Amino acid sequence: MRKKRVFVRGLILILVLVLAGLIYVRKLETPPGNGITLEFTVERGWGVRNVARALEESELVRSRWMVLLNYRRNFSGSSLQAGSYSLSDTMEVDSILAKFISGDVIPVATSWVTLPPGLRVEQSLPIISQSLGIPLEELEALSGGIEYLEAMGIPCFEGYLFPETYEFADSIPAWNVIDIMVRTGFEVMDIEWEEKCETVGLSPFDAVILASIVEREVASDAERDLVAGVFINRLRIGMKLESCATVQYALGEVREVLLFSDLEIESPYNTYRNSGLPPAPICSPGVASLEAVANPDTTEGYLFFVSRGDGSGEHLFAITAAGHARNIRSVR
Repeated sequence: MRKKRVFVRGLILILVLVLAGLIYVRKLETPPGNGITLEFTVERGWGVRNVARALEESELVRSRWMVLLNYRRNFSGSSLQAGSYSLSDTMEVDSILAKFISGDVIPVATSWVTLPPGLRVEQSLPIISQSLGIPLEELEALSGGIEYLEAMGIPCFEGYLFPETYEFADSIPAWNVIDIMVRTGFEVMDIEWEEKCETVGLSPFDAVILASIVEREVASDAERDLVAGVFINRLRIGMKLESCATVQYALGEVREVLLFSDLEIESPYNTYRNSGLPPAPICSPGVASLEAVANPDTTEGYLFFVSRGDGSGEHLFAITAAGHARNIRSVR
């Protein structure tokens, strides 16, 4: 009889402990409910342990361990999205985790900026300034910062403000805007692109220079590889590029008709006077020009081209100077 009473008391004690444990766990699962609403930020690179600890410290949950338990039980393997969230201490743990996993962040005010291909730095920076409300002086200071250029791994701004349409948060700093534009270009100028350029005989920087010339010389995407091929063929035999676009860059303006005196301008960018490529890009080339330089059409051996002059933006190509002269006479 005594043993039976001990057994019953022990069983009751176990039941009481289990019940107390369940009540305690349930309490831990219950939102604090103190009326706290705040902006909670999940930092980039945070795992669920970092998030759980931060939630507890912010008093949005009663225990970090319940966050970890619920995550493993209901969301195991799901990624928590970085960003800022509006949370209340009346929210269930699962609701908070679901919000993080879906990326239901606080909407951020944004602005758009479009940089078309072929713009010089001095044209791009005012567009960025006006579109995003960043002081032009701040952008110009960045463009002349040697340390900043070195940190991004580029020799100059010219040629590397990649032409694209971007959406930026209104709070984004100027350096981050430029960094994103440059990095977007690097997604096109990847290892495979560099290897193709090296096969053609161009370093990545020389390829950007040549692509910038192609960008300013050609209006039709269908002809970019042919024009790139003309310049590659000329470089291979040591023939001057004689690009009107480089002369216009040296002049600092685009003239519809270049005079013979313009072709004599003293400038390292004047490819009528100087052999090889100019020292730097003359604009920011788009994808089509970058790809054309990596995949030039040199099969016909063309060394010359002239605009048809009919508004189509297309050109006539020739292998010899005599053929080029005939083409010029045919369009005049």
